[in-house]
Amino acid sequence: MQQEHYKYSPLLKYQQGVTLIEVLISIVLMAIIGLGAAFIAGRTAVIHRDQNIHLHTINQFRQQLENSAQCGAKAIGTHTIQVDIAGLNVQADCIVKKQAFTVTALDGTTNPNNGVAEANVDVTYADIRVNTNDTFVPVKVQISP
Repeated sequence: MQQEHYKYSPLLKYQQGVTLIEVLISIVLMAIIGLGAAFIAGRTAVIHRDQNIHLHTINQFRQQLENSAQCGAKAIGTHTIQVDIAGLNVQADCIVKKQAFTVTALDGTTNPNNGVAEANVDVTYADIRVNTNDTFVPVKVQISP
């Protein structure tokens, strides 16, 4: 007794292995898509880490300028300070500057000689930036008024 296929077609005997080729092609395509997704995820993680370091650096610099403990209380000139960023000491250049401004108080009228008082004001301010030799901070932060 010989077994016969339910729907025998002469075309079926030439299609052996077609399903295997389709499966192999789909596996290759899924591998390419998976590698692309892994690359994008890796780049996103690096960018996210760099943004976190940048934000933490800006916050530490603002704190240094507001407290004036290290940077703002120094004499005029360039000073190197250590700032703790994510557990690492980062060298920052603190530049204390002095600039003179002329301030005129006006009485609010439109006549050309409406100045009530005029005085010179000396302003001392600090400019803080990441040292150019530092490699930990990816974006060289600079804060100045």
